[in-house]
Amino acid sequence: MKTRTLLASLLLLALGTHAESAELQRLKYNHPGLEVDLGVGLWAWPLPMDFDGDGDLDLVVNCPDKPYNGVYFFENVTGDTAKNAMPVFKPGRRISKGMQNVQVSYVDGKPVVMSPAMTYPDFLSTGIDKGQKIELPNNIHPNKVRANMWRMVDYDGDGNNDIIVGVGDWTEYGWDNAYDENGRWMNGPIRGYVYWLRNTASNEKPEYAKPVKVMSGDRPVEVFGWPSPNFIDFDGDGDLDLLCGEFVDGFTYFQNTGTRNKPKYALGKRLKAADGTYLTMDLQMITPTAIDWNKDGKVDLIVGDEDGRVAFVENTGEFKDGAPLFKEPVYFKQEADEVKFGALATPVGYDWDGDGDMDIICGNTAGHIAFIENLSSAKVESPKWAAPKLLEADGKVIRPMAGANGSIQGPCEAKWGYTTQSVADWDGDGLPDLMVNSILGKVHWYQNIGTRTEPKLAAAQSVEVEWDGEQPVLAYGWLRPEGKALLTQWRTTPVAVDWNKDGLVDLVMLDQQGYLAFFERFKDGKGTLKLKHPQRVFVADATVEGDPPTKYFQAAAGEPLWMNKKIAGGSGRRKLCAVDWDQDGQMDLLVNAANASFVRQTRSADGKWFFKDMGLVSPTNIEGHDVSPTVVDFNGDGVPDFLGGAEDGYLYYLRNPSAK
Repeated sequence: MKTRTLLASLLLLALGTHAESAELQRLKYNHPGLEVDLGVGLWAWPLPMDFDGDGDLDLVVNCPDKPYNGVYFFENVTGDTAKNAMPVFKPGRRISKGMQNVQVSYVDGKPVVMSPAMTYPDFLSTGIDKGQKIELPNNIHPNKVRANMWRMVDYDGDGNNDIIVGVGDWTEYGWDNAYDENGRWMNGPIRGYVYWLRNTASNEKPEYAKPVKVMSGDRPVEVFGWPSPNFIDFDGDGDLDLLCGEFVDGFTYFQNTGTRNKPKYALGKRLKAADGTYLTMDLQMITPTAIDWNKDGKVDLIVGDEDGRVAFVENTGEFKDGAPLFKEPVYFKQEADEVKFGALATPVGYDWDGDGDMDIICGNTAGHIAFIENLSSAKVESPKWAAPKLLEADGKVIRPMAGANGSIQGPCEAKWGYTTQSVADWDGDGLPDLMVNSILGKVHWYQNIGTRTEPKLAAAQSVEVEWDGEQPVLAYGWLRPEGKALLTQWRTTPVAVDWNKDGLVDLVMLDQQGYLAFFERFKDGKGTLKLKHPQRVFVADATVEGDPPTKYFQAAAGEPLWMNKKIAGGSGRRKLCAVDWDQDGQMDLLVNAANASFVRQTRSADGKWFFKDMGLVSPTNIEGHDVSPTVVDFNGDGVPDFLGGAEDGYLYYLRNPSAK
């Protein structure tokens, strides 16, 4: 037996199953009448239209994500949006594959769906499965682009439908690790331009001139990438103005000061809301589509967010400082179907409210952390769930975010938080506390100052370590440790667990170089709980001679588990769960992979713990970004089952193969 695949198969046989029979299932709300945020997986590209031909506006949403890839139809069963602008939609029904850069235009009142150099004339029947090629290159910009957003509009009022392309050029931005020692980004910005390709022939047999950049004064129209351009008469003067989104969270308006036939665009102005603040979305990578949603004669915005949600941004009809004023975004609702919390969900199974059943505490890309309450008893295979409720600390919603320079991948990630957490009684007072890491790599804990049945969290406190000498620093970026506070790799789970079974909750997580480290808990002479300097005492086992290192922990036999050798933006990103998965009395690890890799503890000796990678818990690949593993016991049989949070924000459940 010389391969981990064979070893894993034999172990699963001993447990009474085969890996091939392990089926992941999306967790269901099982809660008729519940309304939750409408959503698809990672990245929402909304295509508002009357999809089913019943006279009211529905939502179609394109999602290029894995594993939720598809174009989804959300049926409006409430009726005319002129009477109710916020209908509750039916759950999404998949109508075709999905892909990046799918947008809708309205030509003669009818929707025209496009992707780069493609139209979809049969969209109502086949979605984007069947396209019609436009005789143009897919990329009309001289550099490689990420945003490549095609729309159709009669730009110059000559009766011919032209093509508009919004592009996002990352050439100057690069991507990663470009701060100076003071946290200033030294690379360039993301460039977001808008091109016009004039139809020089006819609508029946179009021919297109060379693309030219739309100008704003004496310079090209430019936003911070991801422009999603909308040419609409916002000010009611008969010509087409331009409204763009961006890669982060705001909107820019370019007023047409020319005519319908000879457009001339003023310098861009950041849109403001009616209350005078800048109009922003909750997250980023926003995709606005301009349409009179509530049919009041004023063009509104239907906007997709990075986490799969879609919002209605209502036009007030007022202008101020030469730009239209909008109301704050309001996110659409749907009938609850499958449990979802944003994108890159990071669930933890725990009885948070002390009522005897297992709830879910979950983080996501936005930096939020939610309590998803189990409304059933402790022994139900398919529980009933409440809608996610955002956790607060010291009276404020928990939301660490990168801001201008907190992400190693640059200022384009300003609105992301990437929370990942564990739950344990950190201070030993009998109440579960919250241990959190994020996009910042700063590990904090939130003390529960409430009761066992009504948790209440205090403000964040830094996790401090009794370092042997100077604290190790990251080999990249500008952030440096502050005092004893732990600063380690970003987006990796801080596992709070009594690893050595001495009655004190320890910390297991990646150290500054990506090794899995043991931060042992101890009490000093005054009885104060403290953490020791991290030790690399988790090692690969050598019991099977000739086994190669695995991609999941990159360690040869006898060496410490090096879970990520990469630096900067490629560092961290390890989602972990400590659990006795095979029920042999020894603590194992579940590690993010195509779903999760079962890293089995084989033995312990001389203050070290030895592990072997046994392979995936299921053959089903749900990995886009990291899958975040946890364990749950909904049915109360005492056997931990798998629950994984995927890139799409949904939660995937699997019974443990050792369950009888």
